[in-house]
Amino acid sequence: GPLFQEWGTFPDTANLDAPAGTFNEPWGVAVGPDGSVYVADTWNHRVQKFTEDGEPVTTWGQYGQPFPEDPASKSYFWGPRGIAVDSQGRVFIADTGNKRIAVFDEEGNFLTEFGTAGLDPGQFDEPVGVAAATDGTVYVTDTWNQRIQSFTPNEDGSQYFPLQQWEVNAWFGQSLENKPFIAVSEDKHVFITDPEGYRVIEFTENGEFVRTWGDFGNGPDQIGLAAGVAVDPAGFVWVTDAGNQRILRYTLPE
Repeated sequence: GPLFQEWGTFPDTANLDAPAGTFNEPWGVAVGPDGSVYVADTWNHRVQKFTEDGEPVTTWGQYGQPFPEDPASKSYFWGPRGIAVDSQGRVFIADTGNKRIAVFDEEGNFLTEFGTAGLDPGQFDEPVGVAAATDGTVYVTDTWNQRIQSFTPNEDGSQYFPLQQWEVNAWFGQSLENKPFIAVSEDKHVFITDPEGYRVIEFTENGEFVRTWGDFGNGPDQIGLAAGVAVDPAGFVWVTDAGNQRILRYTLPE
């Protein structure tokens, strides 16, 4: 179809100050309840916020590691990838290299964080995708632990606690392309991409397997590299096929 609009350029690397609206390999994008667009500008180690028309609103983040005793460091990122916005407008950033999920308000003020390095519930090894369900549950692709984790907030949203973890028979390679994203539908089914498995896998909110689809190739039932995934309000599942430079839309069986 016709291109509605586009924005963004690559920053001039000679100028270390990358102005708003310039990107260095943006991986994640999300839309807030008010239509604002948030982008995880991965290798600029920051988040950018735009109006729905692409006008820059604000940007936050810089390269580094957060420290418990330094509040300013909570917006230090290391290659952030997934981004999600919940119904309250809270912004969740998968801070992949720092092995945490960082939560901010709509203005970019730090609210809370969860996750550390490790194997236990609530710990991560390469968290990439993040999605927020309508009830506030947050789902994360914990890639190199080969599992999905869900988290539930306390009443004021100041803390998130591990809810469930389930294994995923995918994500075996640790290549730069094997970065799985996640989406959750209104009926709380969870969809993940298996990038180098060329497929999508669907689960219930409790981790029960529902179905999988996709195979390697460039035909209508095939995927070259399964990257991003989203579910729209009508229930269609959208997948970015990075291997074939296209977007695929699926209708789920009744």
